[in-house]
Amino acid sequence: MKLVFVGVGGGAPSRWGLPGILLRRDSFSAIFDCGEGTQIKIIEKGLGINVDLIAITHMHADHVLGVLGLVQTMGLLSRERELVVLGPSELKDFLEESFRRTKFRPSFDLVFSDSYETKEFRITRFPTCHTVESYGYVIEEKEKRNLDAERLRREGIRDFRVFRELKAGKAVEYNGRLLKPEDYIIVTKGKKVVYTGDTKPCEKVVEASQGADVLIHDSTFVYNEEAHEYGHSNVIDAVNAAVRANVGTLVLYHYSARYDSVEPLLYEARRFFSRVVAPQPLDSLVIQ
Repeated sequence: MKLVFVGVGGGAPSRWGLPGILLRRDSFSAIFDCGEGTQIKIIEKGLGINVDLIAITHMHADHVLGVLGLVQTMGLLSRERELVVLGPSELKDFLEESFRRTKFRPSFDLVFSDSYETKEFRITRFPTCHTVESYGYVIEEKEKRNLDAERLRREGIRDFRVFRELKAGKAVEYNGRLLKPEDYIIVTKGKKVVYTGDTKPCEKVVEASQGADVLIHDSTFVYNEEAHEYGHSNVIDAVNAAVRANVGTLVLYHYSARYDSVEPLLYEARRFFSRVVAPQPLDSLVIQ
């Protein structure tokens, strides 16, 4: 998976851009939140806006106002395949009313859903603790189960019928031996990415983030005593969630326009957690 942090700020427009994360996995692509200017940056960088899915965390303007323009541009490009849309309950009404008032109707179907799943991965949502209805998203690859064919060959077993049965999870009698599938199946855990959107400290976030490879957490302020009242997190809140959930990498996100540099946020986070990054607009992160 590859993440491109199109915009990393929040609230008022600033040098950080407004929230928008582009995810790519093989031929699949998705946008998580879509503030003003998201599609312009994507187009300018040639990243491709014809995504398969849009997921919105909540209906505040800095997270959602770019969606209408993005959908309209897809229509102008003669898109035909459906677009999956995840988000809060008001998102469908917002888009339908916007289409009506702007005299625009997409040339393709919008499929509103709570989740998305393929054979390789799933995207699910979970409630977060903001000032309005809000959700975070878990992007999780399914585990891979591969037959250790090399081990079988080293043991002199080359019968494809044995391979097939073991891969199907069945024990096999072979030359007086009982071959158990658990001895020959290699299980590889899939990668897990969690994006919180806007949230104050929240148990649901910690629960959803358990064992995540990457946690992208609201880090609006280094410290603001009113952060929680606004439904946002200070850096230490993001760090606490990362530690409690035992995540691999913490990504700070949704910086306040008051900051001219990410250094104060990074300094505060790295006092307590070393595996942390603070992306600039259009930075990317490859998850291997």
